[in-house]
Amino acid sequence: METITGPPGRALPAGPNPGAGPGPLTPTAVHLEELGALIDDVTAIDKAMAVQAAARVVAIDAARVCSERELGGSAFSPALTRRSLVAELACALRIPESTALGLLESSRSLVHDLPDTLSVLAAGRIGYRQAIVLVNETAGLPEAAARQLEQEALPSAGRLTASQFERKTRKLRERIDPESITARHVRSVADRSLRFDPARDGMGWLSAYLPAGDALGIYGQVTDRAIALQRPDEPRTLTQLRADVFRDLLLQAGCAETGCTETAGAAGSLGGLRPNLIVTVPMLTLLGVTEEPGSLDGYGPIDPDTARALAAKCPSAVRILTHPETGAVLSVGRDRYTIPASLRTMLQVRDGTCRHPGCSRAASRSDIDHGLDWAFGGRTDHNNLAHLCPASHALKHEAGWKVSQAADGTGTLIWTTPTGHTYVTESETIIGTAISAELRQKATRTDASAGPARER
Repeated sequence: METITGPPGRALPAGPNPGAGPGPLTPTAVHLEELGALIDDVTAIDKAMAVQAAARVVAIDAARVCSERELGGSAFSPALTRRSLVAELACALRIPESTALGLLESSRSLVHDLPDTLSVLAAGRIGYRQAIVLVNETAGLPEAAARQLEQEALPSAGRLTASQFERKTRKLRERIDPESITARHVRSVADRSLRFDPARDGMGWLSAYLPAGDALGIYGQVTDRAIALQRPDEPRTLTQLRADVFRDLLLQAGCAETGCTETAGAAGSLGGLRPNLIVTVPMLTLLGVTEEPGSLDGYGPIDPDTARALAAKCPSAVRILTHPETGAVLSVGRDRYTIPASLRTMLQVRDGTCRHPGCSRAASRSDIDHGLDWAFGGRTDHNNLAHLCPASHALKHEAGWKVSQAADGTGTLIWTTPTGHTYVTESETIIGTAISAELRQKATRTDASAGPARER
């Protein structure tokens, strides 16, 4: 295999230095010398990070091997043991479980399938991202083809960025094993998906993972329609028009069905939006007395105007009005197992997601679990209930994970893993917070003029 060469050594600072020969450097040369030394420091730190990344790879794979070795005397199934290891890695590294699973798989591949890649990573001669490119591009290849791809691609890893290296490695893969592209495409089509990622300032990203032809076709149609809307008096940029056209194509049908008369595509317009939402709006915000932000379940804080608009114009939304003095009722202890609808709504707003560390599955798609089982005297109130997805529920009941809830009413959970480590998860929303004396006075005056506050 070709030897990977590191970056060339640093030359003397460039630039004029009157009176060449022995003597002090000019201020410019001194500045460049100082800057060059700092760049050297950054490079050395980056190399050390690569060395540590390789050490982490080895440690993660050793943990996998250790976990599987214990199966002989374990009462847990192989699948549950692996699930528990992934969950504990996610807790320890404060990463999503999907990321932890990826780390486990990539570490196994580097240790056992790509030893040369791991070797140059451990020497600090390539970065971790370049190593992961090889892990991804050799996945699914026959052993001989994977080995050939590593040998041909690795010499370039030390001098290309991760994206450049990925493009080059992908081309090499198709040359080495061209027949696999069809099978890989079929597998990838099965992974098509649509996802929503919250962003700052009341915004969010909506992205679809589709076959390239479909994605380009959609983008082309949206672009054509956006260009058709461009005229001298149109203030929106082409990028803004694309976003508005895309939004209109999906929402204006709903607008027509409900008789909506708002201008679709306008910035901040609700258009034909008639979703099933849970919106938490402080009462004083709803009345226009204060400008406290509201909260949109599944997203987080939203500006007051949007909160008021959603509460007023979306009849399918569940409006939770929090009284500024007392807040929402947090404890609704019951003498029955069934959880009432009002408590389910409150718990969904409070939790936001599955409450296991590292899991981000939405609470609306998770189950409500009794912390202390009903059979052992557990009560059906917020201090003993939290959302868990089925996989996290299995860890609690079948894999030795323990959980307790803080007694302060905030919904904080304390998890203890089978290895004795503890991790804390906090509620996404704490309902019923204290307010300032000034706001309390405003609330009192508002209540006197508007009558008793109504909560639902």
